[in-house]
Amino acid sequence: MSSVIKDPRRWLNFVPATLKASALYTALWEQLKDDPELLELVALVDANQPIPITFFTTINYLVLAEPLDPLAFYYPYLHPDEAPPLSEAYHAFRAFVLAHWAELRTLLPTARLQTNEVTRCANLLPAFALAYQRGGEQPLHMVEVGSSAGLNLLWHQYQYRYGSIAIGDPTSPVQILCEVQGGSLPPLPERIPHVAQCQGIELCPRDINDEADMRWVRAAIWPEEVGRHHLLDAAIAFARREGVSLNTGDACDLLPDLLSAIPPSHTAVVWHSFAVHQGPLEVKACIDAQIANASASRERTLYRVSLEFLDQARPQLELMTYEHGKMVKQELLARCAVHGEQMTWLLDGDTF
Repeated sequence: MSSVIKDPRRWLNFVPATLKASALYTALWEQLKDDPELLELVALVDANQPIPITFFTTINYLVLAEPLDPLAFYYPYLHPDEAPPLSEAYHAFRAFVLAHWAELRTLLPTARLQTNEVTRCANLLPAFALAYQRGGEQPLHMVEVGSSAGLNLLWHQYQYRYGSIAIGDPTSPVQILCEVQGGSLPPLPERIPHVAQCQGIELCPRDINDEADMRWVRAAIWPEEVGRHHLLDAAIAFARREGVSLNTGDACDLLPDLLSAIPPSHTAVVWHSFAVHQGPLEVKACIDAQIANASASRERTLYRVSLEFLDQARPQLELMTYEHGKMVKQELLARCAVHGEQMTWLLDGDTF
């Protein structure tokens, strides 16, 4: 396999950890990794993208458009009452891939993993609350880098449940559950922080009103995770009603103006989740520099919230503080589940 797929970012090292939540993906990968013909297609995925996940997502995009194909019956989201044996799945999978060979050769080189998982907002909320507290409880003025369809820009209008603790609008159609593991609870606020503005940056945004774009977003969900599909449906419907503020373009170009426009009376927060570290390394370096420069040019404190894989088996939630053109503080707050449904809080000392 290594001679076929070029993997300078070593995405394949994360396959067991990332695929274990999907019995179907796990079963398919066990045979796919030894199938030279199909690996030729896998090798077409951009090396900056999580290779196996992006490949399966692209297959899902096509399957969702053909819900009566034999492969689709292995997808509980499409056929909840069907349970064919996984031992037979690869035959249907291989037949589907071969039947769509030409289309996949076109799609895979430009495919991007733009998961818009609103459950991750439950991981982000404690970090946003800390930034709000440290900013003197001034209104949050927020910029998300890598917003996909922008569903997480409405995080402050959702309700969250951490065990018996509920935060947010109880009437919101988007209800998010998060299991807190370990011995420490995050420093959860009594209410959602005041958000003055929340806007996103996306190089190739997914349009919430475009069904093909929403099929790409839906395709990033594991086939078995029916609850995530239903939550996504609710978030899409809510976003279509409320609207989202998305800026199309490169963060390296757009960040300086967006950050300079934040009023001094607001707490400036930049955040990203599973976006910056799966892009080109030179783009990450550029964004790092832009954030530091923004804290220097306006002589203000700027907070950065990062939920990324980095070099760990579990995603890390970090809060970084920038002043006078440099990062002055970097805190590891929590380790989280890939899709936000769990978190283990690590930071001590901050309470509400």
